[in-house]
Formats: sequence, C-alpha cells, structure tokens
Amino acid sequence: MKFKQVLIAVSLMSAVMGSYSALAATIDVTNAGSANFGSGAVGYYGGSVAPNPNSNTNLVGVGIGGDSFTTANTSYDFSATGQFNTWCVDIYHWLSGGSVTYTVATGSELATSLSALRPETPDGTMRVSQLGQLANQVYSTVNTKEESAAFQLAVWAITYGSTEEGRYRINTTNTGFRVDNGTAISAYGMLADSWLQNLGSAASTGNYKLTYLNDGTVNNTQDMVVFTVAPPKLVTVPEPTTLALLGLGLAGFGFSRRNFVS
Repeated sequence: MKFKQVLIAVSLMSAVMGSYSALAATIDVTNAGSANFGSGAVGYYGGSVAPNPNSNTNLVGVGIGGDSFTTANTSYDFSATGQFNTWCVDIYHWLSGGSVTYTVATGSELATSLSALRPETPDGTMRVSQLGQLANQVYSTVNTKEESAAFQLAVWAITYGSTEEGRYRINTTNTGFRVDNGTAISAYGMLADSWLQNLGSAASTGNYKLTYLNDGTVNNTQDMVVFTVAPPKLVTVPEPTTLALLGLGLAGFGFSRRNFVS
C-alpha cells in the first residue's frame, strides 16, 4: 500500500510540475528595433529576399539584420538583463512592432517546424544543428551592422535555403532562399556566404545554446531564435561513501522485490 501511495504522490508531483512548466514557458516581449550589442541599435541594411510574406517567388524588400527585444521577464538566461537580440527564422510573416507573447521552445520543436516547411534534405534536425554550428563558429564576433546583417542572411539560408554542391549559398538563384543582386555582392552578403562556405569546418569560437521563440498558431509576428552562452557541463563523481550507500540501497531493493514477488 505504501508503495502505491509513493507512486501516486510521484505521479501527482510530475503532473503539477509539468503543468507549471507549460504555463511558465512563455515570455512577453516588446520589439525595440534592430540588434543592440551594448552600444545602441546598429540598424538594418535594405535588401530583397524570396520567399517573403507577400510571395514565395518574387523578391520583396526587407530590413536585413538582427532584432532587439525588451522584456520585464528576466527569469530566462537569455533575458536576464531585460534586453536580448533575436534572429528571424520565419520569413513568411512580418515582425510585429508592438508587444508579443512567445512560447519559449527548444531546438527540437524548431526542427519539427522546419521539417514541415522544408520537407526535402537537409531535414529540420540537420538545419537546427547547422544553426548551432554557425553560432559556435562566428556569433562571438558579431557586433556591427554589417555582421548583424550577415548573420541574419546566414540564418535564413540555413533555415530555408537549398544546398548547392553540398552547401548553402547567398545568391540570386537559389531555389529555397534567394536575394537581390545588390545584397549578394554586398560586403555583408559575401561575409555571410563565406561563413556558410566554412560551416562545419571552421574552428568554434564559443559554445551557444539555441532557444526558439514561437508565436504558435497566432502567426501575428515572426518566429525567432536566441543564442546564449551554454553553461559548462558539470561532471559529478560520487564519493566512495555515496557509492557504498547506493550499493546497499540497490541490494535492499532487490531483497524487498524478491520478498514481494514471493
């Protein structure tokens, strides 16, 4: 009976914690303009991309660069200062200029979304992994208008672009994601293309975690990703006394189980 009561208590606790997590995994943000790396907003470059909210094939003008959000919710690692930079992974909607509630999701959930939008190879899981590679290789160097625009272009190419000869490209002809000629030959366009050329082969300069901000089924703004420095992995080695106690506990569990089965 006591064993059943413990199971019931654990089940109830798990259900409560699961409900709490589901309720807590949102954040209210306000769009504060272009990315801010500590010295003020860096601004956007103007260019044209396809697809976009107006057309899957025709180029439409957009602002190219990262965005800055502010929030009163400082409980997340990425929002601890009340301001953080985000990168668009949704080129089928326009970014809202006001306040928005996002669901704070994971890379695996972004992978599912991308797989539905881009069912061909590479799949969503690979694309999310490549976003992580991009961040680990170059994100620590991004702090100017040019680098902000280059990083956003590279993110779009990875999330929506088709691979050509085994890699993503910033050009005017890609069947998945393409840009106007001026953007393709710009300094930031060529910088993004060089990052993509070295994707997966260049040395990592940081270790970043990806967080996916999803506006769900509302679709009144763009889905975004945030990159934050990942905490180091801690390896805990049990002390000898802990191991001994664990062994005794397992032995006792085995003895109790034999008696229970008998």
